[in-house]
Parts: sequence; C-alpha cells; structure tokens
Amino acid sequence: MLYYQVGKNTYYTNVDALAAFTKDTSQSLELKLKYKFIDNPTLWRKEPPLHINHYADMNARVLRDRYDRLELRYSGGTDSQTVLRSFVRANVKIAVHHMATSTISKFTNDLYDHNKKDFERVAKLDNVTEFKTHHAHDMSPKEFEKALKIYHGHVGTALQNTGMAWMFGNDNCIFNLDVPEKNGYVFGKEKPHLVINDGWWNWTVNDAMFSDCHWNFEKGDMVWFWFSDDVPEIQIKLTHLHIRAIEEVARIEKTKITKQWLEDVQRADSKWYNFILAFCGYEGLNPVLNSSKPKLSDPAGTRVAEYRKYNDKKGITNLYAEYGQDIKKNLRSDFYELGDADPERTYSGEEVIHVAGVWTKPIRVKPVSSELLPGSNTRSA
Repeated sequence: MLYYQVGKNTYYTNVDALAAFTKDTSQSLELKLKYKFIDNPTLWRKEPPLHINHYADMNARVLRDRYDRLELRYSGGTDSQTVLRSFVRANVKIAVHHMATSTISKFTNDLYDHNKKDFERVAKLDNVTEFKTHHAHDMSPKEFEKALKIYHGHVGTALQNTGMAWMFGNDNCIFNLDVPEKNGYVFGKEKPHLVINDGWWNWTVNDAMFSDCHWNFEKGDMVWFWFSDDVPEIQIKLTHLHIRAIEEVARIEKTKITKQWLEDVQRADSKWYNFILAFCGYEGLNPVLNSSKPKLSDPAGTRVAEYRKYNDKKGITNLYAEYGQDIKKNLRSDFYELGDADPERTYSGEEVIHVAGVWTKPIRVKPVSSELLPGSNTRSA
C-alpha cells in the first residue's frame, strides 16, 4: 500500500530509500501510496459538498460489499472509534479486536482495565459481531530478525525500543491465523497533514503516520479507512475540514500562519489538537481515549522503561544496536538521530533513536485566506 521512489528505483522501507538517496542526492525522494485519486489533482480543488459522515458511511458500505468479513483494529481512540461509529450508522456488521501487550508493559493493561466497562458496552452493539482482546505474545530475537526483513514502511518508531511495532509484523502474529481469504482488516488511517507552498494549502502525509499498521497478510487485505478510490471524497473532505479548522484557530489566536506555527498546531501535543479533531468529526470512546495523552500509568515514562527492560531481557536490544550501526554506515547523518544508550544495556555508546520520515508529493488544495498569510496588512478577525 506504500512504497518509496528514489529516482527510478523502488524501495519498501525508509531506511533503504534514504540509503539510496544518500548515495545520490540529485535523485528525487518520494513516498508513494497506491491510490489513484491521489494523483488526480483536480479532485482536490473542490470541497465535497456533503457531510463527512455521508462519505464515511458510503465507504463502510463499499467495504461490506467487498469483503466476507470485516475486522476493525480498535483502541477506542479518536481514529478507530470514529470509524466504528460509521459502521454502526451504515448498519454494517464488523468484528472489533483490541490489542494489548500484557507480557511487556503494564501500561496497556492499565489502559484496558480503565476502559473495560466502555469496551463491554461496545461489545453489545448490534453491529459488533464479536469483541476480542489479543495479548501479543513474546517475541524472540529470531522473530525480530525476520520481522526486520519483511517489514515495510517507516522503521523509526520501532527503533525507540518499543518492540510492539515489530511484534505486529512477525510471521506468527494473530493476523495470519485462521482468517478467510476475503477478510478486511480495517485501520483508522489516516488524518491529512497540511503544508503551505506559495500561498496555497497543500495536502501531504508522512510514512511515520503508518508505521504501526503496514505489513503483509497471508490472507485478507489491510484497509486504511480514510483512503479509498471508491470514495475519494472521504480524504478530500477531511483535508478541507482540516484547513477550515486551522484557519479558525489562527483567527481565534489573531495570528498569521507561519511554517512553524502550522507545524506546532498540528502536533498531537498542541492545545488545539482536540479542537481540530472535533471540528473534523473525530471523537474517542471516552474522555481518556479522546485525548492524545492517556493519563494512566505512563506520566513517569513507565511504558518506555518496561519496553526497554523487556527488550534487554530478550536480547533484542543488541539487535537494535546492530541495525543502528548499519543505519549510521549507510545514511546521511541528518537522516537519523542519535541518543545515549541506557547505561544498563549490554552495550554502550550512542544508539539510533529515530530515522527520518519520507513525505508524499504535496498536492495543491486551495489558497490560504489572504489575511492569514505573513506579510498581509489585514488583521485576523
């Protein structure tokens, strides 16, 4: 569903693409998504006239007709809960599956326990055919190495020693067990990202947005709900809503939209993040899941510490270090970030803690309201 184009060559991880680009930076470097509507710029210039729910529900019915069985990868957050509401409105049957990492982190168990009553309510919905919670199994170094070879997309998330992303990609994961051929695995991906070029709003997305939901299935298909060639209006409408929401925020703050301000306001830790999501129709299952910062066991960083302890114990930390050496050898230095290795690790020195993301080619959508551009003499209302 995604790949990388470096010059005329195709790659399937950002590390391989960035390594190729490092050898010859005169080449183009671009993330590609396999949807026809993305390459049709005229579609983006006009905002679809109907409510976003109309297009979302239309897509839910398209998926119902395409697959024998639909399974929503569900956390209850703003993405998956909004998708579930669409299936319910459209009267489409769907299985709901929730993932926890009980063998690695106390955090996901605390989060599950906190939301258990609300999950039980979801399980009783007429359209929900089943509600299952999967506890991801331990991952051995051998499985990790295999996952590293078959994983596609952005690997930076996994390099933070949060092994859950790799666990989802290994060949023994639940996604390949006893499922029908025409099974659709639905993910609430993905919100648009906006940039401004030459006074125009532009749509784009980064591969890191998909780092937790891109791998190959032996059976069935992965479905990113907000991307559809059958209903291209769904992503385009979201983009126009995001533009209107961000311009509204700029007017409320009585500020001009600079590059830095735009980046900051779209961050998940922005004070306006939930305002923008609500403007576009997103809503989580409850106040905790509606927030981008779950409050339970993680304020002191316990989740990352638990992941690291687990990876150290399993010997996976050393594999991260070895892979990091390959990155440092083959990638330009500004394409990755180094940090100090934990002194309790079995190795010492610096480790790669992040790898740069790759963007799609920006698509022009509409002009920025003139009074919001830097240099304009008109004050925001």
